[in-house]
Amino acid sequence: MKKVRAQIYFAFSLALVLGIISNGCGKKESGGFKETRVAVKTGLPSGTDPNNAKLLTFADFISIPEPPGVTKNDPRYDKQRIPAFSNPQGVKEGDVVSVKGYIRVVTLMGDGDYNIRLTATPDSSDNYIVSEIPDDDDVADKTLRPKVIAAREFIKAHMLQGQDPSRQGTNVSAPAYIELTGQLYFSDNHVGDAPAPDKQGTHRATSWQIHPGLSIAFNPETTH
Repeated sequence: MKKVRAQIYFAFSLALVLGIISNGCGKKESGGFKETRVAVKTGLPSGTDPNNAKLLTFADFISIPEPPGVTKNDPRYDKQRIPAFSNPQGVKEGDVVSVKGYIRVVTLMGDGDYNIRLTATPDSSDNYIVSEIPDDDDVADKTLRPKVIAAREFIKAHMLQGQDPSRQGTNVSAPAYIELTGQLYFSDNHVGDAPAPDKQGTHRATSWQIHPGLSIAFNPETTH
C-alpha cells in the first residue's frame, strides 16, 4: 500500500510540475484564446536597429492599407513576417516605427502582455491603435529585454500608481500624450470580419499594431 501511495504521489507531483512549466509558473493565462504569430511579435528582424525608427503621424498609421492576400489567421505567416508591399507610407511589417498619441487604457493580458490603447485625442477612447509590450521573459533577444522592462515600468510609474494594470483594463485618469516606438506588426485575427465594437463599445482604427512596444516617452507637443 505504501508503494502504491508513493507512486500516486509521484505521478501527481510530476503532473503539477509539468503544469507549472507549461503555464509559465502560473503567470500566464490563455483564457481559451490561442495566441498566434508569437515568434513574429516578440522580436525584430535580424539586423534591425531598434533605435532607428520611422515617425508616422497617427493619421498615417491608421491609413496603412492591409497587406494584400493575407487571410484570417493566415498559417503562411505564423512564424514569418508578411512580405513588403507598395503603400503610401513606405513601410512594411518588421519596421521600427514611432507614433504619437494619448494612452487611454492599459490591460494586463492573459499572456502577460501590457495591451495599450492609443488615441488621437484625449477626450475619446474610440478609433484606437493597439500596442502590446510583452513580459521580458517572452522576449528571446536579450538586447530587447531591458527595453520592454523599461517601457512597462514607465507606464506603471507614470500612469498606474506603480501597479500592474487590471485584466479588465485600467483607464488612465489623465491621458498622457506620448511617443511610442516599436515594431510595426499586422494582427490578422480579424481579417475579413465586419467592423464591430469591443466590450467597451469602441473600435480599433486598424489591424496594424506596434508589437512589441519597445519604448515610451512623454511628448510635450500639444499639436500633432
